[in-house]
Order: sequence, then structure tokens, then C-alpha cells
Amino acid sequence: MKKLIWVVLLSSLLMLSACGEESETSGAGMNVEPIETKFNSGETSEPGDKMILSVTVTQGEEFVEDADEVVYEVWESGNREESEMLPADHIGDGVYEVETAFDEEGVYYAQAHTTARRLHVMPKQEITVGDPDPETIVPDDSGDEDSMDSMEGHGDGH
Repeated sequence: MKKLIWVVLLSSLLMLSACGEESETSGAGMNVEPIETKFNSGETSEPGDKMILSVTVTQGEEFVEDADEVVYEVWESGNREESEMLPADHIGDGVYEVETAFDEEGVYYAQAHTTARRLHVMPKQEITVGDPDPETIVPDDSGDEDSMDSMEGHGDGH
């Protein structure tokens, strides 16, 4: 009977110590540094020319090769409600790209909605196409280019 009590007692202690170790190390492998999305694409283009929208996604010194999603939202100044969503392809070394073309002169915005490692960032780049009339340019003051949200408790992060 004493042996059975000792076996049960030792088994319980082993289980408790294993549970304690798991809770101490849970999340230890998760990087808490923010993700950064930096544009590689040019800031000018000509009407009708193909252009590659490109960003590099990093976390600390590491390229993010496993982003859940990188989608470019593109719109002409003053017409954000008519934006177009362009899913990017991962080409390696943390780089995500999509090809597009702007048909008319103007100022356009490309915002890279990036979701990776339970974080979401949305940097924005201004692109001047051709030689637009300054009177037609509507500044974009949405102020969302620097936002970063944790995905916990934020729906889809937008």
C-alpha cells in the first residue's frame, strides 16, 4: 500500500512540475518585436507603364517569410472609396510584390496591408504618375500609415 501511495504522489509531482515548466516557457519562442514593412518600389511612374509594387517585411533583423497576408490597397488621390485591393506574391527574402499600371496622370497611394505573426501594419506610399495638374491633387490625410495592431481581440486588424 505504501508503494502505491508513493507512486501516486511521485506521479502527481511529475505532472505538476511538467505543467509548471510548460507555462513558464509558453510564448518564449514568440518574437515580441514589431514587424516592419518597407517599400522598395519607386515613387514615380508614367501613365500605362507597368510598375512593381514591392515591400520588404522584417521583424527585428529577420526577414518575414511567413506573412499571413500582404495586400496592396491602391487609389487615386481623392478617390479612396474606389480603391482596388491587389494581393501580393512572396518572392523570397521577405519581399512581397504585385504588378500594376496606372492609366492616367495623377497622384496615387499604395498602402501595404501586412498581417504577419499576429501583427498588422499598413504603411503607405505616394506615387506620382506622369506630370499631374497640382489643382487635381487631394492630399490623403487618413493618418493610418503608421498604425500597428496586435491581432488579439481586433477582428481582422483593419
